[in-house]
Amino acid sequence: MMKIFRNLILAGFSILLFSCSNSDSPRSIADKFLKAMSAQDFETAKLYGTEETEKLLDMLNGFTKRSSDMANRELKYEITHENITGDNATVFYKEEGRAGELQLPMVKVDGKWKVMLSKESINSSEGDNSINVGATSTDTIGE
Repeated sequence: MMKIFRNLILAGFSILLFSCSNSDSPRSIADKFLKAMSAQDFETAKLYGTEETEKLLDMLNGFTKRSSDMANRELKYEITHENITGDNATVFYKEEGRAGELQLPMVKVDGKWKVMLSKESINSSEGDNSINVGATSTDTIGE
């Protein structure tokens, strides 16, 4: 009887441990966002973004439909680390074929982490380490 009780307690702790995992961390949300972008699944990517990000993704979706250059463009990335300061975070990742690390800005909205893209962050992506919305593929680091 004691073994059954002990096993039930261990099972309960295991369930509690897995349910409290970091699946809603900035890193996890960034990975989901980048995976959706890799698949050019803008509707799913919008689930992980702020309202402004959603509008920019709608615009990007329109450009992608018109441009064969962006179609079938799949680049690999690796999330390297995250910096969290209060309700703001930055997720850093490396993109295959591009020097240096890229940054994906994030903000907490109603208790949930969201990707925070703006026209400025997209426009400034040329020549620096800001987000490149064409950077897509899968995270090679396990959680």
